[in-house]
Amino acid sequence: MLGHGVASANSYSEKRPWLDCTQALFAPTALTRLRARLRRLELDHALAEGADPTSSPLLAARAAQLVTPAARHRLAAALERLVLTGDAPPTRWRVTPGGRAMDGNRRRVLDLAATLRRGGLLYARGVAILELVLIDGTGPTYTDARGEGLARQLELAGSSLGG
Repeated sequence: MLGHGVASANSYSEKRPWLDCTQALFAPTALTRLRARLRRLELDHALAEGADPTSSPLLAARAAQLVTPAARHRLAAALERLVLTGDAPPTRWRVTPGGRAMDGNRRRVLDLAATLRRGGLLYARGVAILELVLIDGTGPTYTDARGEGLARQLELAGSSLGG
């Protein structure tokens, strides 16, 4: 009987590759988290385009970084500042949205910022899209003269936040 317990313990501790994969995704190492932060623009583009965060430890680490409460509040504050600076002329130190990009989209940007501030489950794809709306200087926020491209991006972000 005693030997039976030892045999069970040994068979339980056998190597399980699926467990290693799960640990790499849900408990990334400090090095993986650092690499994800350094490659955030590339990873944000991949997540925004619909890449599965569970397909690699780097994507999983970046997705986890995007949906933290601190990151969500930081992004919400930045979106609110973007709305406020939308009418101001560009200066040497500040880039403002292009043309009338903010005119018809102010309410939607503020609604999305409020969604980010609320608690609850949000998907990394939607947060990544909003991150790119904010920081991508070649995106519709800064290059769309009429705001139609920005409206599409905001609609996609809103629908992606919830699933």
